Amino acid sequence: MTPIYHDVVGAAALFSLFLAVIGTAELCIRKAVLAPEAARKAIHVAGGLGCAFFPFLVASWVTVLILSVLFSFLLFAGERQRRLKALSSVARSSLGSLLFPLAILLLFIVAKDRLWLYLSALLVLVLADSAAALVGTHFGKIRYQTAPGEWKSLEGTLAFCGVGFLAVLLTLCILSDLNFVTCLLTASLMAVLLAGLESVSIGGTDNIFTPLATLYLLLKIPDKPHIEIVFQCMSLLAFSWLLFWINSRHQTFLIRPLVVFILITYAAWALGSADWMLPALSGFILYNRLCAPCGPRPSDPSALRLLRPLYPSIFILFVANTTMSLAFWLGPYLAATSVATTLCIVERYRLNTKGARLVGLKRMAALLLPATVPCLLCVPIQGPSVLKATPTLITLVLGASLLHHAFARQSSADTFWRYWIGLCASFAALTYTALQFGGFLAPLAPSTWKEVFR
Repeated sequence: MTPIYHDVVGAAALFSLFLAVIGTAELCIRKAVLAPEAARKAIHVAGGLGCAFFPFLVASWVTVLILSVLFSFLLFAGERQRRLKALSSVARSSLGSLLFPLAILLLFIVAKDRLWLYLSALLVLVLADSAAALVGTHFGKIRYQTAPGEWKSLEGTLAFCGVGFLAVLLTLCILSDLNFVTCLLTASLMAVLLAGLESVSIGGTDNIFTPLATLYLLLKIPDKPHIEIVFQCMSLLAFSWLLFWINSRHQTFLIRPLVVFILITYAAWALGSADWMLPALSGFILYNRLCAPCGPRPSDPSALRLLRPLYPSIFILFVANTTMSLAFWLGPYLAATSVATTLCIVERYRLNTKGARLVGLKRMAALLLPATVPCLLCVPIQGPSVLKATPTLITLVLGASLLHHAFARQSSADTFWRYWIGLCASFAALTYTALQFGGFLAPLAPSTWKEVFR
């Protein structure tokens, strides 16, 4: 059988399977056998499990691309035109039906030759996500808002954590050559991280974030020493408790932004080191304390005003970890995080409806502390040389604040202004990078986990 003929036969079989799944779910909902959410998740589970046959029935990613585009169009059009009741009968708005085929395509391209990697990510996407939705729908009592009109439950998150743990553990034990202890520790850490990520994903975006995060974590965690994985598990629990405790004092953050900051702080700790974690943690504490008079923003539980400014910092963190050039990128990361923290505080007071104003010592703290506190805290690790970056960081923060003050009168609803703080943080990082290239600033010397565990 030629490769082309093999792919045609495999694609035809899978196409028939997926049509049968959608048709059966549609029939069940029209006959009132299944509720809308149950029918939607039935398509998700049955179709997702059918995707497990891709590595066996299809050889080329082009074939998967064609099937993905075809079904993305069919599902998206059927949902928008309300022809597929199994998708359109659900009240909440979701891009999940469009992102799901894209996630399968990316999984196939990256991991089709490593079955343990492909199936681990696929089963987490299919089974854990469905368990969270069904348990949350039928048994969820402790609910939290993730976006206007969208809620999730603690019970659903715990269900995702448990099923995700089993999906990763069993797949690794059966299909990989890792020993049981490594599989157990890897599954434990991944289950908590992925459950946190799923809990803050909105609008069906968990269909793309969850499998990609699973792939990334499986490529990063299993090759670490057991003691390091145990240490990272304990660190994640410690960060979760610490940030929840800090926030409990003033209730500045709602649940979703709080979980987002826990994940960001832990990512800086795990992918970087303590030097990378300190700017994120100190920024969280400063924002929490200085913005306490403003309270949380019930009109913006999605916390996009707090997450978007940190996009440059997150991007720099992943670049530094991937290229293992942590020393070069720590300075730009400090610049981006300091500017983002200061401008988030300034913007929160500008949009405050309670009458509190950012003046006097509070304003001075907002302008100076995000740039100075991380450097001071890094002195025991890097030595006094890290303080040489402080004047540059303060200058960048002050410059960004002046720009923000000059232009912030524009409408905050405009698309450009929604990303304004992130643009300022990016410019600060680029400026610091240019100064390093020009020899005006020496790269910093952060610690690394290799020095600790290897």
